[in-house]
Amino acid sequence: MTAGNGWRPGLVALDVDGTLVTYAEFHDPPRPAVADAVRRVRDAGSHIVIATGRSLHSTVALFDHLGLKDGYAVCSNGAVVVDVATRTPADVVTFDVSDPVRYFTEQIPDAVLAVEELGRGYRVTGEFPTGDLDGEVVVVEHDELIARPVTRLVVRWPNGDRERLREIARDSGLPSVDYAIGYTAWLDIMPEGVSKASGLSLVASHLGLSAADAMAVGDGHNDLEMLRWARLGVAMGQAPDDVKAAADEVCGDVEDDGLAALLDTHFAASE
Repeated sequence: MTAGNGWRPGLVALDVDGTLVTYAEFHDPPRPAVADAVRRVRDAGSHIVIATGRSLHSTVALFDHLGLKDGYAVCSNGAVVVDVATRTPADVVTFDVSDPVRYFTEQIPDAVLAVEELGRGYRVTGEFPTGDLDGEVVVVEHDELIARPVTRLVVRWPNGDRERLREIARDSGLPSVDYAIGYTAWLDIMPEGVSKASGLSLVASHLGLSAADAMAVGDGHNDLEMLRWARLGVAMGQAPDDVKAAADEVCGDVEDDGLAALLDTHFAASE
């Protein structure tokens, strides 16, 4: 669905990696042009909602970088909705990862697995590549990994092929999970029905808004649902072709501060 002339979104949902920041700038704040454009949208009265695959503890610094003091953020690909003012979870969806852990351990013995420790870090079965995880990382046995319900399971195959990992996930037949393949040979296993779109739908409801009031911007396969959910879904210029095909509009590349140009164009056009 397209936005139409003169329409101003009441909710602007923004992916982080590949949208607000480049993948090489994972630990850096958004560039000044991007941060300033986001602040102008906020000052114009629209709700800025970060919608990311990052965990809560990896997201909160962005609130300060972007001047966000209230409202909500969607973390962990939709499993965690965060109250920005208190920096605490407002809604959390968890699930039992016993079956997925057993399946992927059997199918990919050299994969390393991780589950989120909400707000702190991860429990992992082995060493992840440098820079993959932040926060507190604790190595545990597989039994401890599945000891209680979690927000998501991460399967990382450092020496594996991304497409083969996608095939293994598709062939699992597990009824209780949805899948989002990350930037490399990385698999996020989510509670069934959970996506950035489901988290944003909850946020919109809290704000008295709906998908008809929303613009969403992203670049990855875990953004597909939210791009389709929003009245205006925008893919970044470097996004894969199938992500672009799912969007209503394509903006500039993240390396060229494409988000800043997009926001300035849409909000200037609606003034």
